[in-house]
Amino acid sequence: MVCMHGHGLPYPPGGPTTTDRLLEGAIDFHHHGYPEVSFEMLTRMEDNDELAVARGAGMAGIVLKSHMWPTVGRAYHLKNQVPGIEVIPSIVLNHSVGGFNPIAVESAARQGAKVMFMPTWSAAHDMERGGMSKYLRKYIKKASDLNPEKGLRLTNEKGKVKAEVRECVSIASEYNMTVCSGHVSPQEAIALAQDSKDYGVDSIVFSHPDSHSVGATREEIRDMVQLDGYCEFCALGTLPAFQRLKPSEALEIIEEIRPERAILTTDYFFEWAPPASETLRMLIGTFLDLGMSEEDIRLMVRNNPAKMLGWDDNKLNEIEKTRSEILQSSDND
Repeated sequence: MVCMHGHGLPYPPGGPTTTDRLLEGAIDFHHHGYPEVSFEMLTRMEDNDELAVARGAGMAGIVLKSHMWPTVGRAYHLKNQVPGIEVIPSIVLNHSVGGFNPIAVESAARQGAKVMFMPTWSAAHDMERGGMSKYLRKYIKKASDLNPEKGLRLTNEKGKVKAEVRECVSIASEYNMTVCSGHVSPQEAIALAQDSKDYGVDSIVFSHPDSHSVGATREEIRDMVQLDGYCEFCALGTLPAFQRLKPSEALEIIEEIRPERAILTTDYFFEWAPPASETLRMLIGTFLDLGMSEEDIRLMVRNNPAKMLGWDDNKLNEIEKTRSEILQSSDND
C-alpha cells in the first residue's frame, strides 16, 4: 500500500471535504479482518494495510470482530504494527469458543477485549433465517450440519434469559465490556436488554437489526431503544450486493430513535468492498447529502462509540496526537 501524502487514500481536488473531516476520530464498532472463516474468504486488503489507510483517514479506532475466534491476539500484534490507531479486540459467543462460555469471556476480557457479541452463525435464529450459518457452507463443509436444533438461544421456553447467558453478561459488566446482540432474534435481544440492567449493563447494541440474519421490525427497534439500547446501521447493508436498507429509510429510523441512540459501522467483509474507512466515508457522505447534520453524524461515528468504550475527549486527543506524530515522521522519511 502506497500512502498519498501520509493520509492513505488521496483526497479530492482542493483537499479534505466535510465528509473527510467527519471521518476523523471515528470508531468502527464492527470491523472484520483477514483471515475470517477461511483463507479463501478474501478482504480487499491485509489488516495492516487496511489499518494504515484508516489511520491515514484520521480514524481513532476499530473493534476487530471474528465470527470464529476471539481477536485478542491479532489486535495485540496489529497495535504494534500500526500504531496511532486503536485496535479493540472482541469475542463472539459462537460454538467455536464454547458458546456461552464464561472462561472464554473472562480470558478475552483479561487480554483487552472490550466488546462481547452474542452468537452469530451459532444462533438458532440465524439458522432459521438462513443467515451467516448458511453462508458458512460456501467455505466450511461441516457447516451443512448446522440446524436450529443445534443453535444457541439466549432465552428458555418461558422467554427468560438463561443462567449461562447471565453469567457471561455478569463477567462482561465486571470488565466494562459492551454487549452486542449478534444474530439472535429481536425478542431475545429485547429480553437481554431488560435482563442485563440487573448486572450493571446499561446499554445493549442492537446489531444490524435490518440484516437478513436478524430481521427486526420498526417496533422492535423502538422497543430496544426504549430500553436504552443503541441501534447499529452497517455500511455493508447499503452496498449493491445487499441494498437491504436504503439510506433514506435508515435516516427515517435514526430521526425517530434519535442519533444519540445510533451508531454507524462498516461490517467490513468482502474482497469487492472498498476499504472499511472508505465505506464508512461513503455512508457519512450519503447522510450529509440527505440533509443530516454534521453534529448528528459525529455522534454516531465518534461520540457514541467512544462513550461505549469509556473513552473521553482526552483519550481521543491522545490518539490523534500519536497519529499526527507518526504520519509527520513518515512524511519526513
